[in-house]
Amino acid sequence: MKSKLISFSSIAAAAIAVSSVCVIETVRAQDEPGMPLGSNPHLRSKSSGQAAASPGATKMKMSQKDVNFIQKAAGGGAQEVENGKMAEKQAKSAEVKSIAARIVADHTRLNKELTALATRKGVTFNTSGVRAQNLGSGDFDRLYVTWLEQVHRADIAAFETAAKSADDKELKAWAAKALPTLKQHLAMAQKRG
Repeated sequence: MKSKLISFSSIAAAAIAVSSVCVIETVRAQDEPGMPLGSNPHLRSKSSGQAAASPGATKMKMSQKDVNFIQKAAGGGAQEVENGKMAEKQAKSAEVKSIAARIVADHTRLNKELTALATRKGVTFNTSGVRAQNLGSGDFDRLYVTWLEQVHRADIAAFETAAKSADDKELKAWAAKALPTLKQHLAMAQKRG
């Protein structure tokens, strides 16, 4: 009877050892790049947010306030580019065409910078559906310049708020850096208006 107990306990110990090795190897394999994550919640949370990132890049969770600002700024910037392109074609005066070209160039640059920042932070937005607005009938040049004034007053207020109180330091710095350009745009529109 004694030999049966020893052999049973030896078999049980061997089975536990083999199953432990299997579990350890499974966890190790799941932690290797390119391996499926399986059902280990610790490994899933470890990799989430970095799966699509390039090596060495990390994505930070942004506050909803900052995300909302990025998305609104991206949409507004895309709208200004589209309306500017329309104004380059439809404006009668060379001065308004020149203002529109400046708006297109500056907002295209700002939009690229914002897109790069948002990508680093894991924030997404889609501006592909943005089209030029119908600014109304009548004197196109006056309507466009009036629209520019209104939009830039609102933009400046939003960017000043972000420059002062954004939670993300990079976003705060980007908004502060963009403000002089937006103020120049407003001054151009006011001078023409």
